Amino acid sequence: MGEGQTGSGKVNDLIIVGCGPAGVSAAIYAKRKMLNILVISKDVGGQVLLTGFIENYPGFDGVRGEALVQIFERQLKGLGVDVMIGEVEKIEKEGNVFKVITNEGDFFSKAVIVTGGSTYKKLNIPGEDRLIGRGVSFCATCDAPFSRNREVAVVGGGNAALQSAELLSRYAKKVYIIHRRDRFRADEVLVERVKKHQNIQFIMNSVVTEIKGEKRVEGITVKDRDGNLSDMKVEMVFIEVGREVKVDYVKHLVKTNEWGQIVVDKNQRTTCDGLFAAGDITDGPYQQAIIAAGQGAVAALSAYDFLMEKGLID
Repeated sequence: MGEGQTGSGKVNDLIIVGCGPAGVSAAIYAKRKMLNILVISKDVGGQVLLTGFIENYPGFDGVRGEALVQIFERQLKGLGVDVMIGEVEKIEKEGNVFKVITNEGDFFSKAVIVTGGSTYKKLNIPGEDRLIGRGVSFCATCDAPFSRNREVAVVGGGNAALQSAELLSRYAKKVYIIHRRDRFRADEVLVERVKKHQNIQFIMNSVVTEIKGEKRVEGITVKDRDGNLSDMKVEMVFIEVGREVKVDYVKHLVKTNEWGQIVVDKNQRTTCDGLFAAGDITDGPYQQAIIAAGQGAVAALSAYDFLMEKGLID
């Protein structure tokens, strides 16, 4: 079967789109099945690149996001997997062959796994990008333990924001929920439950305009509905204003839910025969790196079974 082919018109056994935890795991399992594969991704690591410190990934007492990405790269290199850095523009199916159209050319495969994941929506304010992993977090589940005995802010008004605040209240000394409207979008039951926590305070009709700090978050600037600015001393900022799932390149082939996520079964199969999906791009619960990695493994094994059942590989 050999190595994956790139741009020559030859057909790969499997193309994997994306190289975060789901894509890396899929590549590892596919390679162990001796499939000829091609990985196409904008980067190696995905959302792990935006994670400061990870304590909930098995096998590590704790690891920085960039260090885990370096391990991903070594594993792929050791298996002889080359990652083509590029952007997938569209996937088409021509008979039993998939055509993956990218900004680097067209590539062909008998099966495809998409693991493009999702991206966190940002506030796009001064200090945000610079302090990611240094007090700015997009994942309370990942980073809540670092808030112990600190004053922190949660920005957002949906279920994710209030659930994050509730979790943080177990660790932090004080949790401020900052929301730009006068009412939350979260479920009323959740709102009422969060109100009962003595160390959670609501700051409504307000937006964060700047995150301050040199090496770490030291505070934020908040603007109210009248335009008045005030500074608040917090040591962490959890941004929960939603995620964007980008599936435009494949949504014409698969079923998606109301949030734009790809619907899959327990074997990570989509509604398109030979097309599999894993990670945050799917309708599975809980957007966590370890879950994405597990789904990537399932997708690769399912793709192998598909190729065998169809007689597409020896």
